[in-house]
Amino acid sequence: MPAPAQRVLGVGDDATVLPRGVFRLQTLAQWTTFNERYGPDGSLEPLGIDFTLDTLGVKQFPNLASLQAGIQQLTGDPNWNATLGNSFLNLRDRVTTFPFLFEMGLSKRLSLSVQVPYVSTQSMAFFNVNTTGIEGNLGFNPGLGPSPALTQNAALLAQFTADSTSLRNALDNCAANPASSGCAQLNAQSTSARALIASAQSFARGVNSIYANSLFVPIAGTDAQRSLESRVAAFKAEYATYAAYGVAPITSTGPFASQTRLTLLDAQTILSGSAFGIVADSLMSTSHTHLGDIDIGGKLLIYDSFGGATGARMSPHGLNFRTAVGGIFRLPTGRVASPNNFIEVGTGRGAKAIEGRWFSDLLVGSHFWQSFVLRYNKPFADDQEMRITDLPNEVLAPLYRRQMVRRQLGAALEFETTPRVVVNDFFSISGQYVYRHKAQDRYTGTFTVPAAITGIGDITLDASTLDLETETWEHRAGGGVSFSNLYSFEQGRSRVPFELTYLHWQTVRGAGGNQPKFFTDQIQLRLYARLFGN
Repeated sequence: MPAPAQRVLGVGDDATVLPRGVFRLQTLAQWTTFNERYGPDGSLEPLGIDFTLDTLGVKQFPNLASLQAGIQQLTGDPNWNATLGNSFLNLRDRVTTFPFLFEMGLSKRLSLSVQVPYVSTQSMAFFNVNTTGIEGNLGFNPGLGPSPALTQNAALLAQFTADSTSLRNALDNCAANPASSGCAQLNAQSTSARALIASAQSFARGVNSIYANSLFVPIAGTDAQRSLESRVAAFKAEYATYAAYGVAPITSTGPFASQTRLTLLDAQTILSGSAFGIVADSLMSTSHTHLGDIDIGGKLLIYDSFGGATGARMSPHGLNFRTAVGGIFRLPTGRVASPNNFIEVGTGRGAKAIEGRWFSDLLVGSHFWQSFVLRYNKPFADDQEMRITDLPNEVLAPLYRRQMVRRQLGAALEFETTPRVVVNDFFSISGQYVYRHKAQDRYTGTFTVPAAITGIGDITLDASTLDLETETWEHRAGGGVSFSNLYSFEQGRSRVPFELTYLHWQTVRGAGGNQPKFFTDQIQLRLYARLFGN
């Protein structure tokens, strides 16, 4: 039996409703790529900009604050800043979607549908650190385990301690026996000698605290390491002036420095290793395949100037109009991006949602018609595990910031219009414009993390900071071509009614801080069959 439909429907949605008993299978392959996003002011920026940093310092790794303060005190330079180097991330994402849409006409005005998408996501990442090989003033501490570095650091502390003890004993002996040989001269230097002991001991304890415990220490040849070695040399020279009083010479040249700057492998270790606090996945290319979010919905025809006449729909003339309403319920069957992977793309939003839709078609003559579609999507609140950051660009969030928060995704309003020119009974050319606005997300939850976990003091996390830069808008433009044999099928010249369409669209404007610039190509196939009815 014939499957009545408008000839050459074309790309995009429209107000047509399947006749009673007609089944339609729509399947398509859609490829979306993006490597840029629109910032809050609408300017384009690389997708990996938050990971491209001039310096990896205290801002990214708060635990470096105590090391930075200690080095500043030991070197006497309050302007010295700890840095592991710079970083660079070139990120390009691809989302390939294969939706299967099953539609069934229950009456001449009502149809039901189920859409099951299968989604493949791929994040292609090129990550690097210390891009010219000379950035950074900190490296891994070679003295944390049995090594020559450990031996040298221990010897430095032991020699400073021994000389301080020897000089103090000599001062105490001369204070008690001022007539002893050489004591008159030593007693005259008593104040400066005791000041030397105090400053040397303080310096040695400070150096030992850093070089015996810190994960990072200054790199050989950098300003901080040279300054520390100079201070050791100065103390060595001062103690040498008291050699006559049994003070042994200091032979150490200083604490053992880190010998190399951070490599890419080192940076990945910092991201994933438990000792460094972040405990996340490495910044490398990933891919996942999973179901997307499943939609169950329907469409109700409100008005159709054709009155259901097949001939009129296949050969329209004059001015015609039709309108329909619809809606879907979205199931959260997609895979949400992991809070342990900072660059992963999920296959769905992971939240239940309802969506209302309005469709209208305006037909002018036999060769032009235009569809207008309005969609409003309202997600339901849910609980989601996320890493709470204070600012959107502070992406290297440590593990203690991963908390279960209450999430209310922002509602989305979308307007789509698709003008079509029917070339003949088989082909049409279409344009398409889409405006989409998504409201700000809302996150709630307050958490206090004790100093024993953070390592830098008690910290209170407020999930509302995740709201920042979640409101987005975009303009999309595109077009495509369609081939349909429905008219030929109506004439009895084709056995299997189908439509084949190609559509390309891309984001041309946007804003919000996290709005990607999409480039999408899709090929769609619609197959028709009558299951029951006249």
